Amino acid sequence: MAGREKLLDTNQVNAVVEFAQGLYAAENFGYFNPWMSNQLLQNLNNNALIPTMQKLKEALGTYKESAPTIQSYTEFMQKWDMIFARTLQLYVNILSLDLQIVCKNAFTEADYKSPAYIEDKKRIYHFLDGFDYQAEFHKVLLQLMRTEVGYYWFRKTKWGNKGMKLALQLLPQSYCMLTGYWEKGLLFDFDMNYFLVPGVDIDGYDPTFKKYYNNVFGGVETPINYRPTNTLNNRDGQFALWTQTSPEDGAWAKFNNSRKTH
Repeated sequence: MAGREKLLDTNQVNAVVEFAQGLYAAENFGYFNPWMSNQLLQNLNNNALIPTMQKLKEALGTYKESAPTIQSYTEFMQKWDMIFARTLQLYVNILSLDLQIVCKNAFTEADYKSPAYIEDKKRIYHFLDGFDYQAEFHKVLLQLMRTEVGYYWFRKTKWGNKGMKLALQLLPQSYCMLTGYWEKGLLFDFDMNYFLVPGVDIDGYDPTFKKYYNNVFGGVETPINYRPTNTLNNRDGQFALWTQTSPEDGAWAKFNNSRKTH
């Protein structure tokens, strides 16, 4: 009508319609879909970049600051060069990972026949029955050959009447960062921004991450406690959206300790 104020233009109307369609789809079909889940799965440890000679020289010239870039070039080369990929597999498969149990504090025949030794041995075999260490460690080794560092979470899952099953769950590598070490390994922090990525289901990760999520996003009144020297049972410090993790909860990082550039 002539003289009437125009409230919305065409682009604004389209934006409102698209928003309404998104709400309808989420309400009737859910927030998740198989394509999104597949993409998230691929992105856990696949952030390849195509190198050029100039970019490669620049990355190697600043290797300390360019570690993520060099890692991405290595991931690309594994897919692009069959010889390079087979070389990585060769190094990984050299290790048989055969297990030999050696007791360090049993010396006499009586020690080996003692109830304490027999009970401890049962615990070890029970653990190994649920943990396929050869398969798990070979996957870790391949990750280390490509990027020198791997971030995992030790998971325990009850499988009906088959007992407890154990595995190392691969974490999204680009959301983890080394921040310390202790006498048995390395410590890392996790960027909780990952759980704001569309399609990420926090139920697919260890329940400890829900505690981290509530600490970061839940409005929980927690004191600022980000200290690199926090004890393992107190590694819950936060900085912005980064949270500390602890091996006591299941955090597990493996790294080539000859140089810390990540």
